[in-house]
Order: sequence, then structure tokens, then C-alpha cells
Amino acid sequence: MPQQNSYELTYFRLLKQINMKSFFSFILTMLSMCSFAQSKMKTGMWLGELAMNDRLSIPFQLKVEKEGKKIFVVNGAEEILMVQRTKKDSLFLHFPIQDAEVIFSIEENGQSARGYWINYNKKSPQKIPLTLTWNVERRFPQLLPTKPLESLFDGTWEVTFQLGTKDEEKAIGIFQAGKETEISGTFLTETGDYRFLVGNRSGLSFSMSTFNGSWAMLFEAEMISDTLKGKFYSGISYVSDWIAVRNPAAKLRNEASLTYVINDQKIKTSDMVRLNGKGFSLKPSEDKVTVLQIMGTWCPNCLDEVSFMNQLYKSYAPYGLEIIALAYEVGTDEKQTRKKLKAFKKKIGMEYELVLAGKSSKDLASAQFPMLNGIMSFPTTVIMDREGKVLHVHTGYSGPATGQAHKELTDKIQLEIEMALDVLK
Repeated sequence: MPQQNSYELTYFRLLKQINMKSFFSFILTMLSMCSFAQSKMKTGMWLGELAMNDRLSIPFQLKVEKEGKKIFVVNGAEEILMVQRTKKDSLFLHFPIQDAEVIFSIEENGQSARGYWINYNKKSPQKIPLTLTWNVERRFPQLLPTKPLESLFDGTWEVTFQLGTKDEEKAIGIFQAGKETEISGTFLTETGDYRFLVGNRSGLSFSMSTFNGSWAMLFEAEMISDTLKGKFYSGISYVSDWIAVRNPAAKLRNEASLTYVINDQKIKTSDMVRLNGKGFSLKPSEDKVTVLQIMGTWCPNCLDEVSFMNQLYKSYAPYGLEIIALAYEVGTDEKQTRKKLKAFKKKIGMEYELVLAGKSSKDLASAQFPMLNGIMSFPTTVIMDREGKVLHVHTGYSGPATGQAHKELTDKIQLEIEMALDVLK
């Protein structure tokens, strides 16, 4: 066998190195492809369960479309399109507006996943374990199919939540049976609503839940005689008993009796700042009717109201309407909070001014609005005339989930603004 010269040896060594590099590159590529595939979700419905504590799990649903390119958190009629990214073998789904996300890894079978819900709206981020299971249609799968009993729960109910040994809160329950075992609805209170609830019914009982990044809630009920008796769970520890009787004429207190003017003091804006860091002051203008929206980006009812206020602003700004959102936020870092508010304003498409009013505190808001008897709810809406006089105050906000109540409230606010502007459409 002829002896190889030095040039040939060098050539074969180099070729071997190149082949080894190509081999390892190929292996790494395949591993990364496997990792990516493992982070993709199967199309269809996924049942999620949030382990709030060692005794309570709150279910929610994810809908996956277009081979994982679109993923929604679903609460009945509400579908929240999530912003997604992958990192190694984990999938990050961030709520588009709320400062919260779910993070999980899909297991080898491709039909289950484990991870966490992280809620950054808290003073300290809250981390809740979660599991996901593919191809489960019912939110409460333990409830077996039942005969149609649409009239059993459908309609309007007068509700009392037991807040303590003596305190209670009145509400209105609005429930509607859907196909098979489905049920949906909401609870309307004097300070807002519990947004879109959905679940399942079985015989004389039902369970409904909702999950939107800021809230995770569960309502259970059982029909005993003509009365609904149940429990309300919220977050990691809150629980309340509630009862309800059917009452198509159920009403809450007139909101004008909740928050109202008690003197002629001015709004205190000394601690409020614009998003550019400059101080904010409120000066009435003869050319403007001003609406002040006392709110927080962590508040789902406030986000519902922002959508409505945007519509009003587009319609009536040419006639002299000014809307200013005063945000009361979680966190003490002013610069970071202003940055967060800028991002929020852009994401939600807010066309009117947004101001950082202070920390998320009803006491602080009450102190800054000394002309009112107090601030009992986020949001609270104050409508002022061209001289700065308070014309109307609205406590809370009845969102789209409340149906007719939402329409009545938005029609009322629109009429008040049209009259203040002296323009009727």
C-alpha cells in the first residue's frame, strides 16, 4: 500500500473534522426541531386547571387554531387572543392587555402540559401552578350530560353575597343555559360585574368560572327548593357564600346615591404626572366638556370602559369632548409605571390622555377628589361641564357581559355627554 504524504494526511484530517462538524450540526438542528415541535400545541380545545391552593382548582379553556399559530383564552363569548413566544421547550402566552402570562411545557405525549400562571398585577408577582389537557370540551368534565332544564336557571336572580359574619353585598345574577350541559352568565354588582362566566350544569346544580389574566374565579350553586345556594371562590384564598332567588324585577341601588358631590373643593392633582414625566394639572376650558375616568390597568371592568370611552371620544371630540384617564397603579417605581402605561395605551388603542394618578388605592383616590363623598370603585367616571362643575358621577361599569344593563348604562352616559355638549345626534 503506498505511503501517504504529508499533504494527503492533512487533507484527510481536515475532511474528517468537516464531517464531524456537519454531523454535530445536523444533530443540533434535529434537537432544536424536536424542541420546537414539542412547544407547538395541537389544534382544538384544551382544558386548563389552575391550582389555587391544595383544595381548589379553577378551570379555564384554551382554543388553538391554525396549528398553534393562534391561541385564545376562552370565556364563553369572550375570546382573548394571546401573544405567544417560545423559549427552549417552553411556550409563553402573554395576555395582550393585562400584565400577566401563562408559561408551560408540553409533555412528550403532546396531549398535556404543565406550567404556571404569573400575575404581575400584584404587588409581588403571583405564581400559580397549572395543567393543560388536550381535547376536553367541557370546562367541568366531572359533570355528566343532563336532560335539558333551560328554565331551571335561566333568567334574572336577586343575589346576596355573604362577606363576613354581618356584612353582605347585593348583586343581580343573569344566567342562560346553552347547548347540552353548558351554562353562561354573570353577576352585576353596584361596583361592576364579574364579566363572562361559563361552565356546566348537572341536575339541580351548576359551576361556572372565568379567567382573564387578572382574575380567576369560580362560582358553584345548587337549587334547594326555589333558592340557589352556592359558593364564590376568587384567587388563592377568598371564598364567600351566596344565595339567590328568582326575581325578574331585581334592581340595585340607584348609582347616583353611591358617589356624589358634597362640596365645591377642587381636584388635587399635585402628585399626578403625565406619561412624559411632567406634572399634570386640570384646568377647566370653556371649549371642553371633561370626562375623568378613575381607573387602573389591572382592572378588567376598567378595560371594558376604555373601549366605550374610545368610541365616545372619536364621536364627540370634534364637538369639544375631552376624556382623561387617571390611572391608579400597582408598584412604586414611577418611571417604570409610566413606561408600562405608555405600552398599555398603545396596545389598547387609547386615543385620549392617560395620566399616572398614584398607587392603586381607593383612599388615595378619595383624598384627591375631596368634592365627592368617596371613591368606592374602580372605575368611577366623573363628567364635568365647561366651567369645571361636576354634572354626573358613575360608580363602576356594567360591561358587555351584562347585556341589557350594559346598553342602558352606555346610552345614559352618551346622552349626558350630548346634553353637556349641547349637541344631540
